[in-house]
Amino acid sequence: MFRLTLTIHPDAEDDVVTQLASTNLTGISQYNRDDGLVDLQAWYATREDALTAYAAQRNPGGEDQIEEIDDQNWNAVHQATWQPLEVGRRWYLVPPGSDVPAPPGRFRLQLKAGLAFGNGDHPTTHLCLAAMEDLVQPGQLFLDVGCGSGLLGEAAELLGGTALGCDLAPVDLPRNAFRGSLDALKPDSVDVAVMNIQAGILADLWPRLAQIAKRHAILSGFLPDQAGGIYALVQPPWRIERLVEQDGWCALIATRSADPDPPPSPLS
Repeated sequence: MFRLTLTIHPDAEDDVVTQLASTNLTGISQYNRDDGLVDLQAWYATREDALTAYAAQRNPGGEDQIEEIDDQNWNAVHQATWQPLEVGRRWYLVPPGSDVPAPPGRFRLQLKAGLAFGNGDHPTTHLCLAAMEDLVQPGQLFLDVGCGSGLLGEAAELLGGTALGCDLAPVDLPRNAFRGSLDALKPDSVDVAVMNIQAGILADLWPRLAQIAKRHAILSGFLPDQAGGIYALVQPPWRIERLVEQDGWCALIATRSADPDPPPSPLS
C-alpha cells in the first residue's frame, strides 16, 4: 500500500479531493494542521498509481510525499479506539458490539464500522445530530442527502420522524435509502433535510434541495473559512438560524420562511 500526502490550503480541498476521486485510490483521509493547512492522505495499491495522482496535482515537495506502508486495515485500527460518547443533549454513540446502555434521557446510536462515510465518529456528523434535536418532529419526513451508512436516518426515526436517504456512492445503502439524486424528489416533499458533504458539493446541490425541503435544512461538512460562501447560498425564502462549529468544522441551520428579509449574517 502506498500513501500520498498532499499539504494544501483549505480553499483548495474540494478541487483536490474531486481530482483524487478520479484516480485509482483505495481510500482518502483529511487532517487539519496547526498552521491552518490541510494534509490530504490518499491511499493507492501501487506506487505507479500514487505517482500518477501526485504528478496531476503539481504539488511541490517531491516524491518523498509518497510512502510505502505495511498493509493493514487502517479503518479497523481507527475504529478499535472508539469509545461511548455523548453528543448534543440527546445522543449517546456507542461502538459496534458495545452493551453499554445510554444514560437517562439520551437516545442510543451505534457507530457504523466499515468504509462508508457517515459512520458517526466525525465532528460534522455530531453537528448534524445536535441540530436535528430541535428540528425533527414526530411524523415529519426527513431526508439525508449522501446518507452513507444511514446513521442520521436512524437518529431521525428515534425522534419520531420518517427517514429517507439517497446516495450515489457504491456502498451498501440502508433500508430506507435509494441510489440516486435529488432529481427523483418533488418540490416541497420533505420537512427536514441534511447534507453533510464537502463545500463544493453543497454549493452544487443546494438550489435543488432548497426546492425540496419545506421547513428546515442542515448544511454541514465545511471549514470556517468556507462559511462565507455557504452562507451566501442561502437566499429568501430561506433564512439562516445559526452557524455552529466543532473541532474546526462547521454546520449551518436554515429555515424556510415567508419573511423576505434575511437576518444579519452570523459571520459579522
